[in-house]
Amino acid sequence: MSQRGPLRNGASHHMPTSWWAHMRSVLLITVALTLGTTLTLIAQDPPAAKTVTLRVDGTQRQVVTVKPTVQTVLHQEHLNLNTNDRCEPPISTTVTDGMTITITRVTCELLVRAIEIPAPTVTRWDVRFSNEPSILRQGRPGKALETTVMWKKDGVVSTQWISSTRVVRQPRPTVLVRGRMASRSGMSVRRVFTMVATAYDPGPLSCGPRANGRTATGLRATRGIIAVDPRVIPLG
Repeated sequence: MSQRGPLRNGASHHMPTSWWAHMRSVLLITVALTLGTTLTLIAQDPPAAKTVTLRVDGTQRQVVTVKPTVQTVLHQEHLNLNTNDRCEPPISTTVTDGMTITITRVTCELLVRAIEIPAPTVTRWDVRFSNEPSILRQGRPGKALETTVMWKKDGVVSTQWISSTRVVRQPRPTVLVRGRMASRSGMSVRRVFTMVATAYDPGPLSCGPRANGRTATGLRATRGIIAVDPRVIPLG
């Protein structure tokens, strides 16, 4: 019994020494690996700087960057792409020295404007009036709202079309009245006569078998056409 006691006590004294030796080895290996990685990174060459031409918002400038892609260059320059904007080359493209990056701002606008609807013309016939038209009622133009879709690139219209037209006021037509009587309003007056007019049938019964209903001037005999003595009143 006296021999086993000292043996157990000796083993308990050797265990801490072995554990610390193991931990010391682990720490040394960790430090060595860390130093090796750090030295490797230091030994590597830094990424080469590239000069890129940037065209955006009507300006052009050159920037120096070490960013790998077009998207990271835009982030570097605090440039945001809107929903419809276009970037050339695409944002995933690898940056090369001397590259030109062009951003086109694309916007869509709705233009609403009032347009005039012309008043139509309606003609009514009345035998009591002359053949020259007279305005019976003046018309009024209508009004409509026209919506145009307009796409712009960097503020310049690239395409547009009319998407809708909504009438807000119907036009009122102009009413004209016309008859079948000959008008003399456009003729100059040289002399005024007081006469007695006699009506007759321009057919063969009154004017002979060769009568065709036309006068000496070739006009058809109708209301407003009279026969005259050319020695007193010239024909026409």
